[in-house]
Amino acid sequence: MYHFILGRYTNQELSNYTHFQLSQIPELEFVYDRTRQDVEYVIELTRKYQKGTITDEEKEIWMGGIKGSLNAGDLNRNEFNISFISTMISVEVEERPDTWTAKDIPHAEDYERIRNNVQKIRDGWVQLPGMPPVPQRPLNTFDKWNDIEKILHDIYHLYMRIQSSYYQCGEGLYAGEEVGEL
Repeated sequence: MYHFILGRYTNQELSNYTHFQLSQIPELEFVYDRTRQDVEYVIELTRKYQKGTITDEEKEIWMGGIKGSLNAGDLNRNEFNISFISTMISVEVEERPDTWTAKDIPHAEDYERIRNNVQKIRDGWVQLPGMPPVPQRPLNTFDKWNDIEKILHDIYHLYMRIQSSYYQCGEGLYAGEEVGEL
């Protein structure tokens, strides 16, 4: 987990927090609406970059990470979401020891670890109707990554809805009467 002041947390460190404390964390980010057009735009910008015809504005977009590509930012977001969600629902996952950088090259084992972790999370929690299955190897298409992030999104939001429905000790429940607590 990353905190704007404290840095990176491991799964073990996150396990020290209560479910209520974890539910107070800001929204996680998920990208599961990638389209063929997003991928084609990345291919177009890559060709322009290779030919030397890319504009400075397009180069900034291309270098900053585009929805149709898979970059270090996407991998870090997914690694963080997996770690965070697995801690929330008490599922053991295999974590990457450090964050991804633009110079890192993911290997088949990295993709398999991510896929296996998502499978553990999906198997370890309630599955919503219509939740996609964990995609099979290789994780080489935008729709497979959409499925991975959709699974994480659905489980996270279902957990948060359930968590927000609980009443903590000392909170009053009222049945509409003017006097008294239940």
